[in-house]
Amino acid sequence: MVFKTVGVKEDVKEIIDEIARRRGWKKYKVVELAIRQFAKEQKYGKKEKKYHWGYDIDRNIWYAFKLVNSVAQLKFAVEEFNDESRINLYKNLTMQTINQIEERLGVDLDNVKKAIDKFLENPNGRTKANLNDETKFAMVKILFP
Repeated sequence: MVFKTVGVKEDVKEIIDEIARRRGWKKYKVVELAIRQFAKEQKYGKKEKKYHWGYDIDRNIWYAFKLVNSVAQLKFAVEEFNDESRINLYKNLTMQTINQIEERLGVDLDNVKKAIDKFLENPNGRTKANLNDETKFAMVKILFP
């Protein structure tokens, strides 16, 4: 991977630094995601489309949807059933989904895995909120690669 230098104003650099710190990402990844999103808005906001991108979008939406459902089922199992075997079943299914996404889309979901482990160790409001946040950021990574 070859890196080039890009100049930004100080206030923009502070925003990049803050997002990178909160997410545990490298700064280049924050910039990359922002630029990719901007480029998509510029390209897809117009009526002219030079190639069919629907398949990629549909595929990514499917995997984002699948991840959210898996995490929701896991949280429901923890909160409603409190049954170790059922919780393990849903944890395994969620991890299978995460592994599929990592393999098929090349998206790193380690932060979601860590958030799941923390939530299962101590299922309280804070760990649940963290799991929700990490799942939301995973969706962004899936939908805007």
